[in-house]
Amino acid sequence: MFTVPDPVKDFIHRYSRFLILGHLDPDGDCVASQLALALFLKRMGKETLLLSAGPFDRPEIAPYTEFFQSRLDPADQAAAGSGAAAVVLDCSSPERVGALYESVSSLPLLVIDHHASGDEFGSERWVESEAPAVTFMVQLLIEALGEKPNREEAKLLLFGLCTDTGFFRHLEKHCPRVFAAVARLTAAGANPREAYRMIYSGGGLGKLKLLARTLLRAEPCLDGRVIVTCQTLKDFRSPRGEAVQGSDDLYRLLQNVRGAELVVLIREEDDGRCTVGLRSADSFDAGVFAKSCGGGGHARAAGYPEAGSVAEVRKRLIDRLRQLRSWT
Repeated sequence: MFTVPDPVKDFIHRYSRFLILGHLDPDGDCVASQLALALFLKRMGKETLLLSAGPFDRPEIAPYTEFFQSRLDPADQAAAGSGAAAVVLDCSSPERVGALYESVSSLPLLVIDHHASGDEFGSERWVESEAPAVTFMVQLLIEALGEKPNREEAKLLLFGLCTDTGFFRHLEKHCPRVFAAVARLTAAGANPREAYRMIYSGGGLGKLKLLARTLLRAEPCLDGRVIVTCQTLKDFRSPRGEAVQGSDDLYRLLQNVRGAELVVLIREEDDGRCTVGLRSADSFDAGVFAKSCGGGGHARAAGYPEAGSVAEVRKRLIDRLRQLRSWT
């Protein structure tokens, strides 16, 4: 378990230039794994280019926007020839990469992912469905190549790992190996207190007001086993135009409600288009449910896109849950 395959190590050695991509609407694990891998590859004397379709709306990742390109310009496209390859991180399907996937689909492509569901793509794949985060896998890759993360890489890797595990509260399996990896990161200079500040202290007052509005909209459904809330397009910007979004705090607070087995956040992304975020207790597999709706994720944290208004998406969600199992 968690052994880096030889073909993955060979892939890194084989090429001199890497285009490093993540998924749409990136989170801390996605961004940190891209950045840490890019820094490490540069230490190995390789060229890198970071690509992401964004948006970087989450307060904790907003400071990293400047390091990424949202498209591959003609000069970069021409350079992506002999000796070039692509690495896609934290993506369970090519659709999750967005339009950028077409720019790299003809290149040798390594996929590093930890989602249990999705579509197989890429010329080389390393998928560990029980890994807690892709940053954890990037750390193992660095170490499997005979190196250790430096301080900056370790800082990013701990940040991403803490983001995807809810500061370790979502861990279910392999805790000894995960915390041993954390110990190695702290030995390299990473600081848990700094990681906490990076995740939870990046927003302004608008973030807290959004959290308050979203909590006020929370409603129990199906005898209180499901709690559903929403965010609309109007919520995403403060009066000054400051981008704000909800955070892990929302799920953490609502999961503490007695009897709640599933917390759902319906977020309006555009007119007629929403995303549905799911956080579950032990009795419900959010990843399996999200996959059946065209998305993916893990047993405890998953999501999917859905066309329609917030009200329409909410109704279809409850209908599907009611059909899936007996909630009453």
